[in-house]
Amino acid sequence: MLSTFKPYIDKTTQKLVSPLANVSPNLLTIIGIVPSILFFILILNHLYVWALVIFLGNAFDTLDGAVAKRFNKKTPFGGFLDSTFDRIADFFIIMSFAFANIVRWQICVLLLAISYLVSYSRSRAELASSTRQIFAVGLIERTERLTVIFLSFFGYFLLPNFTFGNLNLLEIVFIVLILLSIVTFLQRVAAAYKRL
Repeated sequence: MLSTFKPYIDKTTQKLVSPLANVSPNLLTIIGIVPSILFFILILNHLYVWALVIFLGNAFDTLDGAVAKRFNKKTPFGGFLDSTFDRIADFFIIMSFAFANIVRWQICVLLLAISYLVSYSRSRAELASSTRQIFAVGLIERTERLTVIFLSFFGYFLLPNFTFGNLNLLEIVFIVLILLSIVTFLQRVAAAYKRL
């Protein structure tokens, strides 16, 4: 598998070429949703070990941006597609725990909603900026949120009976993520107020 990504010598130009140079970042974006869908299916079927393994496939999501940047294939549509598919992936990951009755629906819906607000506030502020400012400010972004979800799911897998009050480990972590995401949202609103 890894050998298919090794650079090779182009026989016509005699230059070293990466096989990813010919891959569309948009195609990678579309393929990148597959691990999230599989994670959803595996969680629903209580196949937690496989779900943990497939969750690591979400790292594939960074490949599209890396290819676009490395091979000068960045486009406005590619950015739109990537952001849109990230929101779809967030739905499958976060809501899988609600559909599988691991985390209460109310908690999952709140986390999903505030996660969307964090993303929306950034994109809307950047769109409103006449100087193309970046508003990636705040305590927690998508990468950190997914990392925390993975680690807490691993903890839940190891300690499924751990509770504090009437909340299991994942519910506690999701509530912490909600609070951190609210702070992040407010930080982005404050940054937009100051800079726009």
